[in-house]
Amino acid sequence: MESTDCTTLSQTSFDALGPEVRTLQTASGRTVNYIDEGEPEWQPLVFLGGAGTTVRAFRLLEFARTLREELGVRIISVERNGLGGTAFDPAVGHEEYADDVWSVLDSLAVENVSVVAISGGGPYAAWLAAARPDRVRSLHLACAYSDKLAGAQVTFNVGQIAANPVTWWTFPPESSVHRIPGFADSVIEEAVRGMFARGRDTPPDGLQHAFDLYQEVVLPDLSTMPTPSFLYWGADDALVPQAHMDRWRSWLPNVACERVYEGEGHDVQYRHWDQILVDVSFLGEREIVSAHGETLLATPQRAAELRAAGAMAGMAAWSTD
Repeated sequence: MESTDCTTLSQTSFDALGPEVRTLQTASGRTVNYIDEGEPEWQPLVFLGGAGTTVRAFRLLEFARTLREELGVRIISVERNGLGGTAFDPAVGHEEYADDVWSVLDSLAVENVSVVAISGGGPYAAWLAAARPDRVRSLHLACAYSDKLAGAQVTFNVGQIAANPVTWWTFPPESSVHRIPGFADSVIEEAVRGMFARGRDTPPDGLQHAFDLYQEVVLPDLSTMPTPSFLYWGADDALVPQAHMDRWRSWLPNVACERVYEGEGHDVQYRHWDQILVDVSFLGEREIVSAHGETLLATPQRAAELRAAGAMAGMAAWSTD
């Protein structure tokens, strides 16, 4: 009951400071770090971040958390070998990592999942899908590295990255990420966590191991995974060029949709994260556009009509300065 000398406020619990990192011992006996964001009944999505990222890197995509929750998408992500707070094990490669992810999903009683991989998460997504193709509802690859057969290798100096990990996250001035409030500062936090979460003097063995795997990997057989795949690429992506999209297209048995964005580079996973979420929810049957300050969910045909009339791809936040 309200009175003039006492007012009831609404907050009775703590607000989250980004994804909560949880710990689990998998069937292999390895201890892994993971996040689980969302309600149990929502559509589960396994998220695989880029090279060198920790399990908390997903918070960089939570600028669309309201949309994600409105669509009912639950995010599960397992930290990769030797990154962030996960100890390095030289015996853990793509296949072992995939086994651990499925073990986490089994422990959470999650049966069928969609899988999203960005950038360096690509090969891990392939092994994850190859291990349990019957449990993959859909596969979404955003500017994702494929394998050495794409003919466009990605090489980096691990020593230089470890010496100044923030440079790993440098986006050009024209990148759309600079429009996201707090993104630049959050990137610094993620870069430092990726390299130094286990101490300043911890060697970057996990990152070096990951880059060694990129140079060696050939995609596993995905021919028994008939579920739909979605590809997202920037036409001007110089870091992971379209040769990798071509490689995915030739290797996946059911590419349902290719979304290539003219004039965009290696940041489509951020600029078009909203469309990825919509594809996870509707499997290509809806597109997200904005017009006159409103965010609209439309059929592909209606979305094309709206764009022709001046609507913009993505939620309305992208259209404001």
